[in-house]
Amino acid sequence: MHDVIPKLNAKDRQRSLGRLAVWWIETFTLIGRGDAKGMRIRHSPEYFQFIIDCYALDRNGRRRFGQVFLARPKGCNKSGFAAEIAMFEAFGPCRFAGWAKGGETYTFLGKTYTYRKGEPMGRPVKSPLVVCLATAEEQTGEVYDTIYYNCTEGYLRFLAGDGMDAGKTRILWPKTGMEIRYSTAAARSKDGGLQTFVCFDEVHQYNNKRLRDLFDIMTQNLTKRGVAADPWYLMTTTMYQPGEDSVAERAFKTAHDLMEGRLRGWEDLLFDHRYADLALDDFADDEKLEHAVYEAYGSAMKSPDGKDYIFLPDGRMVPVGPDGRSAEGWSLRDEGVEPGPSKYGWCDLRRTVKKILDPAYDPNNAIRFYLNSLASAVDAWLTEDMIKSHAVHRDIVDKAIASRDLNRLNDAWQQVVSDTDEITLGFDGSVSDDSTALVGCRIRDGMLFLIKLEQKPDGPQGAKWRVDRDSFDGRVRWVFNHYNVVGMFADTDEWEPYIAQWELDYGDRLQVYPRSNGSHIRFPMNGYKRDVMSELKTMRAAFNEPMRTVSKYDEPDVTNIQLFADPRLIDHFRNGRRKDKPEGYLVFKETPNSPHKIDAAMAGLLAYRARDIYLGAAVSNEEESFAPVRVW
Repeated sequence: MHDVIPKLNAKDRQRSLGRLAVWWIETFTLIGRGDAKGMRIRHSPEYFQFIIDCYALDRNGRRRFGQVFLARPKGCNKSGFAAEIAMFEAFGPCRFAGWAKGGETYTFLGKTYTYRKGEPMGRPVKSPLVVCLATAEEQTGEVYDTIYYNCTEGYLRFLAGDGMDAGKTRILWPKTGMEIRYSTAAARSKDGGLQTFVCFDEVHQYNNKRLRDLFDIMTQNLTKRGVAADPWYLMTTTMYQPGEDSVAERAFKTAHDLMEGRLRGWEDLLFDHRYADLALDDFADDEKLEHAVYEAYGSAMKSPDGKDYIFLPDGRMVPVGPDGRSAEGWSLRDEGVEPGPSKYGWCDLRRTVKKILDPAYDPNNAIRFYLNSLASAVDAWLTEDMIKSHAVHRDIVDKAIASRDLNRLNDAWQQVVSDTDEITLGFDGSVSDDSTALVGCRIRDGMLFLIKLEQKPDGPQGAKWRVDRDSFDGRVRWVFNHYNVVGMFADTDEWEPYIAQWELDYGDRLQVYPRSNGSHIRFPMNGYKRDVMSELKTMRAAFNEPMRTVSKYDEPDVTNIQLFADPRLIDHFRNGRRKDKPEGYLVFKETPNSPHKIDAAMAGLLAYRARDIYLGAAVSNEEESFAPVRVW
């Protein structure tokens, strides 16, 4: 699977210096590490497109993205790729210099590039300062080591005759004012720099205060350079460990906030993540495991037979001929097609699979490092495997996301829920903090779907944020008027006037009660803790069973549960952390002030509880009352 946020179209990619960057890198740089050291670089279509996206420009020739994030499995040469970009930033024509009329040229070290009509032309940055960050104090880092090799033994060594000086700790070219250096020192010693490009390698390791402070100060320094420098930074990583609050974890959250429309007006991040989902139970299936590894690694993995492969939208991996097309006519030009293993790949499938299956190796690490996918937090309520194996209708959600229209994502569930389907609703509300969520649950198969979510933005944008109560009230009423709602439970905190009115307007058509208290809708979760604990266990047991398909002609499957694959709903279920209590356990955020919300999961719990009561499957936890009687 391959997530790119935002997805650029053909017109976006025409306004890019990426083609010039690829030519420059492939002409003037060499692989600096490993068995291929000293060999010319040739980019696969996947990385070619990533460079195009990296250097996308707006209509005025400014960089579209000040932050670029690349997540790939272990061994995909992320550090070497970062070194390529760093060298282009230091020596190459990496900033906009006007639109070509056609035929203009750029020459460097005796090689010439000819611009096409309408293509953006490039120029070097004036006095570029390129900084490569390593996490360990005692080493320069793989990125800088590759740059040093190129400046001392590659084509760039010829610049020594023009005054370039390449040292073990910094590289200088006085003619242009260029400097490349690595950094690992404490953050406070780096304040005051004038960087034009910074590379942060393996940002899943930036998981402590010292490294997070270093990251913050280095990125702050980028704002000191002027418009002409147009500075930016690149982050490379494998998957983060949930709960460590690493720079990688924060970037993932920002990317999903952008995708969900929560950061409109701030579109500064390009996010590119390739991965594979595979249930732990399927690790023993050789065919499924090999397919997942190929899917995660793409063209970095050596193909099994010397051919190039592609992944089709339906997940099949097929070979392509010399023209780049499969036997059925598919190619990388088609929507949803991704590169597969390549004859030019370097990663070893056999060795990778053996490491994954090593009985002494933590399966969660195998998921993170080799499938580049999210593993479960130690205290997670639900494992990542449980969640992903119960997600449904990914194709519908993917199309809605690709449209860049948040309304299409909000309404995507309507394509699979009919107005005759019996459904229940769950509502968990806030006013100025956390999230407010309305979630539905289809009776026959337990499919939970997100109807509406409003979430407080992080940072300054959240200072005066308030949930739109009238909008939620209107959405609840719209669902009641258009769908077959048989039950609704709502947490009463801060929304009592609205819940009271919903009770008056719709209570007589609802067929379930939270308890025998005369109210159809009110479900104070803090007051009904034993009910909540019981439902948490019920839902977890359902997630622990194989998901089943239930047609509208079948009897309802009481123990089934599904998640409509809206990433916002899935994230909220993923964020739940189990906290044990003497009488059971409850689910909370990882910390009270955590930006990782769970409100949609709690709304889902209320909807699922209403379903269980409707089907007669819920265990009653009403407090036993005691009334004194006279004994004689």
